[in-house]
Amino acid sequence: MITISAPGKIHLLGEHAVVYGKPALLTTVGLRIAVTITPSDITSGVGSDSPEVRRVIEPIVKKELKFKKLPPYTLKIESQIPIGSGLGSSAAVSACYIAALLTLLKVKWDLELVNKLAYEAEKVFHGNPSGADNSTIVYGGLVWYRKEAPDVKIIHPLPFSIPEKLAKNFVLINTGKPEETTKAMVEMVSSKFNLPAGRQEVQNSKIRKIFDDQERLVRNLLEVLKNADEAEFIRTIRAGEKNLESIGVCSPSVKKIIRQIEKSGGAAKICGAGGKTKATGIVLAYHKDKKVIEKIAEEFKLNYFSTELGVEGLRLET
Repeated sequence: MITISAPGKIHLLGEHAVVYGKPALLTTVGLRIAVTITPSDITSGVGSDSPEVRRVIEPIVKKELKFKKLPPYTLKIESQIPIGSGLGSSAAVSACYIAALLTLLKVKWDLELVNKLAYEAEKVFHGNPSGADNSTIVYGGLVWYRKEAPDVKIIHPLPFSIPEKLAKNFVLINTGKPEETTKAMVEMVSSKFNLPAGRQEVQNSKIRKIFDDQERLVRNLLEVLKNADEAEFIRTIRAGEKNLESIGVCSPSVKKIIRQIEKSGGAAKICGAGGKTKATGIVLAYHKDKKVIEKIAEEFKLNYFSTELGVEGLRLET
């Protein structure tokens, strides 16, 4: 029996601006997916609790190894990550499954190889992914991402993670699946500010000022995390959320939740593309006493996960 696990991920800061060449900072969350592969004597009808994943992953591994056939095995997937929440569940499953298959086949692998193949799987699942999700999940900790040009991306795992002083005081609030897709939200921002899709040089002065400020905040956040500066961390997250709200990607109902968290002395922000009507997906919230955030989530009758950020990435369990 072979079990590999991997965490989910979130954008700590940089959503939307990253589409136009600005940097984003991603990190892992302490919710994990585990994939278990067990060698089997069965030669046909091999069991799997996720046949659609098998149909994606097996061809990728066979192509990489130049195998025509794989030995029989059973597959089991266990997840703490809510599907469709923007926490990278598909990338986590892909990475775990690939590493488990390589282990079954007695192939010596490293994180670079698994990440490369997980990116190929993400292309099948999502069409044109950035590669940031799978990289964050595989390497763990903090990852810097920037699209320098349409076909040039910098994905760099950072040599430090979120200090323990901060890492354990986060709560992820699930506001529900947005009615709008990520693509729709990106196109909405592009249309609202007359931004040609994918263009690096932003001409609109209002949105350029917002995106420039987001880049400043992302860069500032690196120093804030290194210094474990709680007060500055809260200020930075609040400012980043204000910028996201100014481009119209946070719904009125979610703004109410965020304002209440801020009023309590904490900070919160949407993670990902957001939503303009009702739900916005996961909201990242921080407070030095996370029970305060948990109580607010309960008042709004929303599911939440108290979790650590910056956790270890892909790992062999058994």
